[in-house]
Amino acid sequence: MRNRTAGLWHVRGGPLAVTVIAVALLFTVAFPELSLQVSAVFDLQPRGVGTPEIVAVALASVLPAITVPRFDGRELTARLSARFGHLAYSAVTLAAPLAVLPIWFWTITTSHPDDQFPPLHGLIGNVAAFSCIGTILCLALGPMVSAAATPALFAGFVLAQHALPNSVLTNEFATGRSWHTNYWITTAMVLLTLALNWRLRGIPWPDRP
Repeated sequence: MRNRTAGLWHVRGGPLAVTVIAVALLFTVAFPELSLQVSAVFDLQPRGVGTPEIVAVALASVLPAITVPRFDGRELTARLSARFGHLAYSAVTLAAPLAVLPIWFWTITTSHPDDQFPPLHGLIGNVAAFSCIGTILCLALGPMVSAAATPALFAGFVLAQHALPNSVLTNEFATGRSWHTNYWITTAMVLLTLALNWRLRGIPWPDRP
């Protein structure tokens, strides 16, 4: 029994994670036009933060904390095949916040069939970046820190985008009115996150023996 479960002990958080994702998607469908206006410079038009970013960043904040292993030593003794299973599960968790985007896009385009929206893939970079940040913070500093720091960093990111409209933050990442994804940066962040997850076996550093 030990060898079959080694490396996948964090799957016990799966039912709760699925529930949280389902609630987030239902919220997305119910409130597709939720929008917050953020302003750091008074003479510039505010930067809008809409439902897809709000819900996706919320998922990126809590999912890593929900799905970390309940550490009892099994992850450290896992066979290679079990570790690949563990990594696959972690990759699915990492990608889960992206599920918000097609659900939101379908809802908003159905509600406003005559309106034109930018291509949805332009929002992938922002969501993937903060999904990676949430996981990295969880692994480096622990789940409680990740759950609080990820949305705080997103708030700082949005303020910085508004305060520095011609910076790399706006040129390489989506804003409220300009959706675009730098796939090189996005891919690098995902690979770094998965490599760190593999190296630490999904166990947050503060919880290691």
